[in-house]
Amino acid sequence: MNGETSEGMHMKGNGSDMSVKNIVRKCIDGDRESFRHLYDTYKDRVFSTCMRMLGNAQDAEDALQDIFVKVHRNITTFEGKSAFTTWLYRIAVNTCIEHLRKRKDKNSIDIDVHTDTTLLVSDSGPSNNFRLIVDREIMKLPEGYRSVFILHAVEGFKHNEIAKILDISTGTSKSQYYQARERLRKNLLPYLEVLRYELQ
Repeated sequence: MNGETSEGMHMKGNGSDMSVKNIVRKCIDGDRESFRHLYDTYKDRVFSTCMRMLGNAQDAEDALQDIFVKVHRNITTFEGKSAFTTWLYRIAVNTCIEHLRKRKDKNSIDIDVHTDTTLLVSDSGPSNNFRLIVDREIMKLPEGYRSVFILHAVEGFKHNEIAKILDISTGTSKSQYYQARERLRKNLLPYLEVLRYELQ
């Protein structure tokens, strides 16, 4: 993750910086403007995680709204014993998993990564095609592997933080990340050979 996971992170607002602790405290007191700051600060990062877990923009947008509704409803339960991002991502990941399971129940598990440019940079070429393939292979990982891989490799959380987010042990997080990485490496090897050929 390209940002702080600690409570020392700051947010811009009304011409001054506000720490996460302060803004969360104001949210708990019912300040709507503070919650707007909270939403604006984290929405893009959370949406990116939803995209990688769910595979298409519509489901990711629906999940994003559900996540922040839950954050708003449950903000008073945040006790500050862990970083706010840990608490937020626990809600985010669990919500994405709920959406995936509902989608499976409806027998609709299509992954719209072929046409969804949110996962890609704007220009085209072999390297960008490979990024598309990587995103698709991440989507094929089992739920546990996928969640750990995204949180560690993409979002930058440490394994002890992931353990708190997913309510698993640190050892399980490390093991699932290793298994996810090995599965991706094996599945991506054929594409790597093609990419090397195209770049010659």
